[in-house]
Amino acid sequence: MNQFRLEKVQQHAIQARLNYFLGAEEYDRLFTILQVLHIEDAVLTVSVQPACVREVQDKYSWHIAIVAEELLKQAIHRVNVVPGDQSSSSAHI
Repeated sequence: MNQFRLEKVQQHAIQARLNYFLGAEEYDRLFTILQVLHIEDAVLTVSVQPACVREVQDKYSWHIAIVAEELLKQAIHRVNVVPGDQSSSSAHI
């Protein structure tokens, strides 16, 4: 079992790239509290606002996978989107 935690700069790079590709309005609507939690066995787990989990999973999980693969130079076969802690603002750029 291979678990990988991101450094803060990697987290910010993923957030910035998603913001660029999706546009500020869509990014801010869905990813206000985006936090990359970990990568384990090519599965990336991220958290977002609880109200946005289903939409992010259905509509943007492949975007997240592509961005993470490119920036981390690591295969991502699946993205799990889970509800995050809304009191955390440190993940927002």
